[in-house]
Amino acid sequence: MYNATALNILETAAVSHLLSYHGVQQSIAVYVRTGGASWFVCDAVQRFVELPTYTEVNPGEDGLLKCRISDKKGVCSWQKDNKPVGIYRGKYEWANENSPMGGDCSLWVRAATLQLDDGQWQCQVTASNYDVQDALSSPPAALAVRVPPQTPRILYNGSHVLPGQNITVPAGGRATVVCEARYGNPPAYIEWYLEKERLTAWSQTNSSEVERPRVWAARSVLELGATRTAHGKQLSCRAHHPSYPSPYYRDSYTMLDVTFVPEVSIVGADASSLASLEEGSSALTLECRADGNPSPYVWWTRDGQVIATNGAKLIRAPVNRNDSGIYGCQARNSLGTSDSVKIEVDVKFPPRVTWVGPDTVVEANLFSEVTLECKAEGNPTPSYQWYHNPNLSSMSGHLDDGYPISSTPQLLLHNVSYNQHGRYTCIATNHIGLEERSHQSEALTLNVLGPPVGAEALGAHAWRGAEGRVQAAVCADPPPRRAAWLWGSLRLDVPSHIGRFKALEPNNINGCYRYTLLISSTSLSDARVYVLHVENERGFSSHSVALTVHENFSLTETAHVAPLIAGALLLAALLVLALCLAVRCRRRRDSVEYKTDDLDSEKTVLPADAVYSPRDQPRTAALRVGMGGPERVPGVAGVVGGAGGAGGAGGGARYSPGALQVRRAAVVLQPPTTV
Repeated sequence: MYNATALNILETAAVSHLLSYHGVQQSIAVYVRTGGASWFVCDAVQRFVELPTYTEVNPGEDGLLKCRISDKKGVCSWQKDNKPVGIYRGKYEWANENSPMGGDCSLWVRAATLQLDDGQWQCQVTASNYDVQDALSSPPAALAVRVPPQTPRILYNGSHVLPGQNITVPAGGRATVVCEARYGNPPAYIEWYLEKERLTAWSQTNSSEVERPRVWAARSVLELGATRTAHGKQLSCRAHHPSYPSPYYRDSYTMLDVTFVPEVSIVGADASSLASLEEGSSALTLECRADGNPSPYVWWTRDGQVIATNGAKLIRAPVNRNDSGIYGCQARNSLGTSDSVKIEVDVKFPPRVTWVGPDTVVEANLFSEVTLECKAEGNPTPSYQWYHNPNLSSMSGHLDDGYPISSTPQLLLHNVSYNQHGRYTCIATNHIGLEERSHQSEALTLNVLGPPVGAEALGAHAWRGAEGRVQAAVCADPPPRRAAWLWGSLRLDVPSHIGRFKALEPNNINGCYRYTLLISSTSLSDARVYVLHVENERGFSSHSVALTVHENFSLTETAHVAPLIAGALLLAALLVLALCLAVRCRRRRDSVEYKTDDLDSEKTVLPADAVYSPRDQPRTAALRVGMGGPERVPGVAGVVGGAGGAGGAGGGARYSPGALQVRRAAVVLQPPTTV
């Protein structure tokens, strides 16, 4: 085991070897190990912690030149302009009285003056020993004793621009303008402004005054490109200096006089006012505004011809359609003539239908072609809308009963049918501003001539024992002169009747006629095809309608609901059983009493399985013959069923009246009925 002394010797040798290996040049002064802790102290080299910096001071004020040294061992001293400066109380004093012993070498310069104290200062420290090369000397730092420069002035072409004078330069040219601020310390900083816009100077140079070397002349050169927009604007030169009174700058001004060929613009021609110019009610006032230097002469043209105006203003009140055209405005001065600025004046007027034809009454054969035409004037060019009113009896001229059919000036009707007869009206429309204007033509009457024509009939339906209606509709012009219903070997003229059959007088609806055949006490044998034969001066047509007669309501027609009914009855039976067990009631075994909603409000006791035996029902095929259709317009073959039972005929079992009352009764707790 090593003793403590041996360990200290070994550690000292190891540290010395380690320092020597890493190139440490300082010798070890002390090495101590106490309680397991060891350290060594090396001699440090003195160095600057804080260097002197540029400092400004007003005349008569104190200035502080900072200089701090770390591990200082030498002696502090100062130089000004490469000459040593002594320590004098009241003039040059150490900032820290203990500076010869400490590391603070800062220096107070009391009551600074331009002649004595303005210049380059250096902080120096002697070497720590004669054989150690660690003397210090700081870079020069300026101490500037401020002197306010003169008010800046502007020079153009080598001449001083006096207050109130302008700088004249042609548009597109360049002007070299100089601003100088002299006799200041430090030199002033110069800026240029055009109105409030800051400009970038070409350069700024600072030079000492010849007769006063300690003060400076600041000179800034501006290369200014002259534009039309710069005319009449203020050009200012601003010199900044901390010795100026607040806000620490002074300005010099001049105005730019930029000469240029005129440019013109038209005032009062906003889009909204021009778009709403209406004949007889609007006024137009335009001004030709010319921007030129020197001041220009202005004139107006319309469609290329010079017109007389009130100077630069063009006034038309009120306007009419003849004032429409292309208006131009021009100006001239000594430098040249402006380009012409043009504007289109478009006077609006409402539409007016000038012609509609080919005639007020037009006749056309069935399935032919017809062309109706509408002409109108207006600005903007009007749009067209044709309306059709099939009601020839309406003489009011209103469009309430009509409907739009076309939006072209020419209305082409191909393959004309009876649905297209009636009155046709043309509406011409345009918009002036935000308001719609329109004009309605007189009505044209279109008469479609041809034989009777009807739509396809779907058939008629009736209940056995009730009244049946067989209907068909046809259109014809001239009106039908003869009509009859045909079935089997029978013929029934309209209007007339035979037995249970009655042919009614037709209803005339805008040239279309609805014929009705009434059948009272309809039977199953009445189910057949009935043919309506109609004639007029141009031909005839026949229209077949199939009548279907329905039986009363049957079980087979409702077989799809039987499972639902059975389920409901089963549920009702379960509820009745649960109720009876709860109240210990007895069920009656002989019969079951049902509560019905019969018309006489009496109770009826029926067996649970009261049904009739199935019965065959004849089927009647619906035949479609002739023309007709289901549309709800004139020409539709209608289908009307008479009053009868609530179901159709069909095979299978059907209910008796009593059983039907039971099944339609209000919900009563009862056992299910077997069906």
